Amino acid sequence: MKLIKTTIILLILTFGLASCDSFLDVNEDVNNPTSDTVTPELILPAAQNGTYNILVQNQNRLGGIMMNQWAGDVTNFTGGNDDEYHYNITNTFYSQVWEKNYIVTDKLQAIINKNDPKYANYAAIAMILKSHNMQYIVDLYGDAPYSEAFQRGDNYQPKYDDAKSIYVGLYDALNQAINLIDNAGSAVNPGANDVMLGGNMGMWKKLANTLKLKLLVRAASSSDSNMQAFVNSKFAELAGAEFLGAGDNVMINPGYAVDAGKQNPFWNYYGFQTNGDRTRNNQFIVGSKYFIEYLKGNIAPFISDDRISKFFTQPSGGYQGIEQGADDPDDPNNGLSYIGPGLLRSGTQDGWFFTASESLFLQAEAALNGKISGDAQQLFEDGITESFKLLDLAASAPAYVTAVGTVNLEKIITQKWVALHATDGAETLIEHNRTGFPNPPLPLLTTDTHRPYRLMYPQSEFVGNSSNVINITRAQVFQPSLFWQM
Repeated sequence: MKLIKTTIILLILTFGLASCDSFLDVNEDVNNPTSDTVTPELILPAAQNGTYNILVQNQNRLGGIMMNQWAGDVTNFTGGNDDEYHYNITNTFYSQVWEKNYIVTDKLQAIINKNDPKYANYAAIAMILKSHNMQYIVDLYGDAPYSEAFQRGDNYQPKYDDAKSIYVGLYDALNQAINLIDNAGSAVNPGANDVMLGGNMGMWKKLANTLKLKLLVRAASSSDSNMQAFVNSKFAELAGAEFLGAGDNVMINPGYAVDAGKQNPFWNYYGFQTNGDRTRNNQFIVGSKYFIEYLKGNIAPFISDDRISKFFTQPSGGYQGIEQGADDPDDPNNGLSYIGPGLLRSGTQDGWFFTASESLFLQAEAALNGKISGDAQQLFEDGITESFKLLDLAASAPAYVTAVGTVNLEKIITQKWVALHATDGAETLIEHNRTGFPNPPLPLLTTDTHRPYRLMYPQSEFVGNSSNVINITRAQVFQPSLFWQM
């Protein structure tokens, strides 16, 4: 996004939503401010598509590289991933993660601000997605504008809220969303305007409960006594709650088409142009040597994983990745493995927003730790099975589940790392920073001894919110500093 004469945060707070010509309009043109008269029917699908766009593009790529699942094709490109491999974390490093999350979340806030009983279901969905987006902001950056954010012209310089207080606020917002759904009465159902779940408000409640579980599972890692008290009280409240279960995959498809600006954002970013030509990312991104060898069963726990056939293309000489930072592959005569057919299906493919697999792994960890009822082993196995099913590999799941064996935390987080490959890379980086699992090798080019624990606040904040932004040093980037990291 191009910043013109002002900062992204000022733009977020100043401008509302543009009239959407289609569900695919994510309204990233900062020179086209919007009107408060735009209805939720038009705002919601654009905000949903924008939220998915952020998840699978910048955030996804960040995690894929940081967690050693992706590398670059050094046989055809030079200098790719240089900042990532050297851990050159600056105020411009992946700044789109912050900026785009705030922009699209402002759209969701516009729906909430309608405060119209007629649109109670729309408001509930907006609250759920706002909580989803803001958790990523906190988990990747720490303290952030929340209570004073999204006020547009009423507050150009929102204060930074403590990360722990934002977590509490997000949990409360999810409860409010569920309450709106339960008491919606004669409120209009979003139907086809909800391009994720088609107005299935029962599924939205399941997603809200799952996001509450995600907040609590992560916050439970904190050593802060007040946060521990909060977590324990809220886990008690979750008794009997319905989470996303087997088959409950939250997908998005607002009518993707092989046309300019209308392709699935994942396909459009990592796949092919409308004329069939490969995008630059499709030509550049390949599997890392570590991840490819892990899936081939050549790295502990030495279990061959059929998902490799869906994750990556197979050259004639067999799957081959490249070590992050290496100048050449091990076998220069064999090609490299690019993003595979199970991930890149077509320009019209459904987007994977929140999978049943991720939900089941969250439930497995909570059950393992005695926080919720349920069989941790079964939930863990079901999480693996759902990952295979999503890739049309259901027949391969039983043997793999048997080989993985008895559940523990390392296995849960490692299987989440595999299952979320290429669909939610940022989540795997966050989970590594929380648990230490898995712990693949660092790039050859870095002199640091750990992956970054957080990102720096973007330069746009130092221009537009200078009185509140926190100056993070590079040293702090490589030290545990978020409340659930300590």
